[in-house]
Amino acid sequence: MWRWANPVEIHFGEGIFENLPQFLPPGRILVVTGRNSVKATGVIERLGVLIKDREWKHYDDIEPEPTYEVAQRLVDFVRDYRPDVVVAIGGGSVLDVSKLSAAMRDNPGEVRDLIGVKEPFERKGAFIVAVPTTSGSGSEVTPFCVIMDRERKKKAPVTSRFCYPDVALDDPKLTYSCPKQVTVNAGVDALSHCIEAFLSKRANPITERFSLEGIKLCFRYLKNAVENDALARNKMMLASLYGGLAISNAGAGLVHQLGHSLTFLRGYPHGYTMGLFLVPVLEFYGESIRDRLNVLEGYLGLRHFVAFLARFLRELGIPEVSQLQLTEEEREAAVNFVLSRKSIFEVLPVKVTREDIENLLGG
Repeated sequence: MWRWANPVEIHFGEGIFENLPQFLPPGRILVVTGRNSVKATGVIERLGVLIKDREWKHYDDIEPEPTYEVAQRLVDFVRDYRPDVVVAIGGGSVLDVSKLSAAMRDNPGEVRDLIGVKEPFERKGAFIVAVPTTSGSGSEVTPFCVIMDRERKKKAPVTSRFCYPDVALDDPKLTYSCPKQVTVNAGVDALSHCIEAFLSKRANPITERFSLEGIKLCFRYLKNAVENDALARNKMMLASLYGGLAISNAGAGLVHQLGHSLTFLRGYPHGYTMGLFLVPVLEFYGESIRDRLNVLEGYLGLRHFVAFLARFLRELGIPEVSQLQLTEEEREAAVNFVLSRKSIFEVLPVKVTREDIENLLGG
């Protein structure tokens, strides 16, 4: 038996952002962006034209890899301003904290107390329109809001059905100004979503189709997207969307938890850390995923998926974990970080021990 559910209304295409007004219900609007991420896109200037007859405010106090303090400030702003609609425009960090703040408008609690809680909310908050400007997180179609808590040494999602956006506008044009390294990191993130969802114990025939096609698109188009090829940008946004749809039901896995540990400890970009651990984790899974790899290799026309993946990541400039030269103190902290989130181990194809994690971190 299996289930599939995803309530997001998706609109995809070049220039779809211009149709934003038709997706906005009545009432006041809060537009949330990063501090710098949308400046090159001209989105804010364009918004001034598209919603000039509406009451709206712009909030941009969002940082990459947001902490609970960053998220709580936005929640407090939303509870004070009481927008009917939250329009989130940016990468995964912007989308995540925007979804969370919209949900918390009408639900009690503080952000840091909700991390890891199974279903923290009782009711719907503000209407959410998610507009990604990178091709990686797939956050526009997931219920996850990933938050960092440095004091409690956590990086984990607040997850709720009320954090699904109502509408996703996937406009590849908004990624044209994305810098090369951001494009690489985001694209590897999308690839990691597709691979981890495919290997998850919660995978089902629908998530598998999204995963397979998403992996194929990443391998075929990510390198060209880095060179700002328009078709490749379009296809990578589609791959990112597929990855989000896949993890929305199948979840992510060990690669993500290992990657989160290094983002927490060293501040590495999320997608970069996914690239560090994809190959080591697949090699660790070994024969337990042989049947899955057979399917992947047949679909992609490859003889050795893991070897191909390793070459692909090296060509994108992603190093091996051993090159990071983690200190013993860092490695110990990373191991404890990975072990702290028990739920992630429920979807893995094999049992994982502390020693396994130490080895994956280059111990």
